[in-house]
Amino acid sequence: MDLLPPKNSTKYFKGNLHGHSNHSDGALNPSSVVNEYKKLKYDFTCLSEHLWRGEKFANEIVLDVENLNENNFIVIPSAELHCKGKKYIKNELWHIVANGLPVDFKCASESERAPEMIQRAIEAGAFVTIAHPEWYTLTFDECVSVSHAHGIEIYNHSCHIEAARGFGTATADYLLQENKKILLTATDDSHFRMEDAGGGWVMVASDNLNEKSILNSLKLGQYYSSTGVDIIKFEMKDKIIKVVSSPAEHITLVGKGSKSLSTNGNNITEAIFDLNNFDTNWFRITIIDSFGRFAWSNPVWL
Repeated sequence: MDLLPPKNSTKYFKGNLHGHSNHSDGALNPSSVVNEYKKLKYDFTCLSEHLWRGEKFANEIVLDVENLNENNFIVIPSAELHCKGKKYIKNELWHIVANGLPVDFKCASESERAPEMIQRAIEAGAFVTIAHPEWYTLTFDECVSVSHAHGIEIYNHSCHIEAARGFGTATADYLLQENKKILLTATDDSHFRMEDAGGGWVMVASDNLNEKSILNSLKLGQYYSSTGVDIIKFEMKDKIIKVVSSPAEHITLVGKGSKSLSTNGNNITEAIFDLNNFDTNWFRITIIDSFGRFAWSNPVWL
């Protein structure tokens, strides 16, 4: 069984799910942001502008990006949603990324809290993820309260290079230990005030490069996340897992509790893991190459 559609028979599209223009607090205008991602050989990007009121860093309107679409590059209307109630952050603002929002999606009210805001975005058709949990110290109680989101950022490039708080591993695994079926994303959170583009992305298996198809694949978990490593094959037969990747030094499988398996070496491109005596109801794959670049599979539930 293919856990990811094989690359020899499926189209994969490279995209950034979290980024900003001067519609909110980015340095470049929307068309310039699009040009930068086209130069980086992406197939799509998301201008997930801060959606909030009364702050210079935010805008009260979801950016209409329809005029930025081309035949071989699309922009998905998105926003970084804010509402009150978050601990350990200035102004108590939550940060939730929603890709595929209608442009008439409204700011949260002063009384709306994150669980309700996320549900409203899901009902509007968006792919919703918890942004940069390490950067603003998402507590375990908080992460459980928003675990109905589709996913969580396992990597946020801007937070990594600006604050060394870019990973979401502990939060993601806590939710998985609590049997929450969360997906994982790698993103840029680019603002272009520094070189923060092209550091984290998703590779989405999709029949077509259009918003509907990309969003559908994201919601189904038909993608992997990366900072530079490619997952070429990911399959399972009789609880035997096979992973094929670009050259790496470490291919690891982790599951329930502290359980893990790994293959380690120089320029390894394949790992096989036998889960027949591996007591877990879920697992996920992480791959690290000699340059410290990563790839992550989405969790698989057995």
